[in-house]
Amino acid sequence: MIPLSTLLTRIRARYETDSGGSTVRFSDANLTAFVNEGLEDLAEESGFYERYCTVPIEAGRTYYDLRGFTPETVLNVKSVWCSTRDDYLVRTNPEELGSTWEQEEAGQPVRFWTRGVFWLAIHPRCDSSTGYMRVKFSGVPPRFTFTQQVLYELPDRYYPALEEYVLCEMCGADRQPKKASSYFQSYTRRAKGLHDLVDRRLVGAARGCFGKPWSRR
Repeated sequence: MIPLSTLLTRIRARYETDSGGSTVRFSDANLTAFVNEGLEDLAEESGFYERYCTVPIEAGRTYYDLRGFTPETVLNVKSVWCSTRDDYLVRTNPEELGSTWEQEEAGQPVRFWTRGVFWLAIHPRCDSSTGYMRVKFSGVPPRFTFTQQVLYELPDRYYPALEEYVLCEMCGADRQPKKASSYFQSYTRRAKGLHDLVDRRLVGAARGCFGKPWSRR
């Protein structure tokens, strides 16, 4: 776990060593703003910041607005576990269900999809208001606001991605486009590596988040 103060010190040292430039004109507030921009971009690119929310089931309802249940900004819904089935729902889309899916009778939900960022849909709609859904989603992590703050969810070996994002911004501000491009390419490679790690974490284990095998019944 690396605090913001250490991250800023490393960024200043790398900038002075790699680019030969001075960091005097960049205040800690400037660098922290760059770090937070990079953090949000990294979360969007990789989906590393994963959270859960619990959504009560309502009889006869297809669409659920997640904004009332998630304190974080949702980027992508990754999985949905349904208590009435004691199983995961299968991701789909309305086109796969045909033209008459809205007229089908209520029952036990089997599939889910999303509309936009916040709307979660299930099919078929549930025939009772008992039970709940456990929704796993990737979101935007909290911004760094004080020097000793740490982000537990980001593995230490991927903090250099944030460094390179900030170094790219600094070089751009100092009119060093070649170095800025080089840092951005390095950032992109690290972001992809983190994305692949998150994918392996989700798919690599043959079991769901609650210790139950994946099913498509």
